[in-house]
Amino acid sequence: MKGHRPALALVVEIDQIFFHCAKALMRSKLWRPDTWTPDALPSQARIVKEVQRTEETLEELEAYYAQASYAEKLYNG
Repeated sequence: MKGHRPALALVVEIDQIFFHCAKALMRSKLWRPDTWTPDALPSQARIVKEVQRTEETLEELEAYYAQASYAEKLYNG
C-alpha cells in the first residue's frame, strides 16, 4: 500500500469447493447489512492477546488497535 511492502502474506490452498447451491448464499443474508453483528466478535486487541504472548495489557492493545490510530499507522507509516 502506498509503496510499502507487506511484512506478511497468507497463502490459502483450496482442495475442494462445494458451490452448488446459490440459494444457500442468498439464505445466509450475507449481503444484508441489517443482519451483520460485528459486536458479536471479539476485538482485534482481544484476539491478539489470546493468541500471542505479549507484554502489553489488553487496555494497551485496545488503544493501539483503536480504529483511527491503527488505520493511520497501517497506511501512513
